[in-house]
Amino acid sequence: MAPTRRDWPQLLEELVGQVSDGRVYDRDLPALARQLEKVLQAYRRRARLTGAPDVR
Repeated sequence: MAPTRRDWPQLLEELVGQVSDGRVYDRDLPALARQLEKVLQAYRRRARLTGAPDVR
């Protein structure tokens, strides 16, 4: 089942914890970075349209 909009904050917090404590392998970080960049690009496009806060 795909995550819903309400699931994402908790899932991202879990990702933060896993990256911080080393549960995500170093070899997986480049692929993760590429996907996170896509997420940020999509967020920024949407934020410009909706007035949501920008993130850097």
